[in-house]
Amino acid sequence: MSRKFSIKTQDELIAAEIEKWNSTLSKMPANKKEAAAVLVERVAFMTVTLRILEEDIKAKGPTYRFENGSQKMHVENPSQKSYNTMINRYTAACDKLLAMVPNAPINIDQVQAKKQRSASDLI
Repeated sequence: MSRKFSIKTQDELIAAEIEKWNSTLSKMPANKKEAAAVLVERVAFMTVTLRILEEDIKAKGPTYRFENGSQKMHVENPSQKSYNTMINRYTAACDKLLAMVPNAPINIDQVQAKKQRSASDLI
């Protein structure tokens, strides 16, 4: 069964993600830091939300059996649909943030893998 995070826990996880991004973006020019701050908050929120959606998908599966009277079918889990939409936007936002940093590694897969390893320590 998927775990439900309290609002307080979600806020703590988001704050931890913001700190990670701020340390990653510490070499960013000052004039870009202000513009990046809002994007960092959105990316941190998406990171936590994606983690919650992943747990729900693992617990319930990507599809489920739906019955409406005599009609029976398999439909996509709403969490799966949300995850698929959000992961694309998350990747694009991460790419934009990393593009703002001079000499930043632009390989988003390495950054995400590093964040996943450190994020699992929080849970």
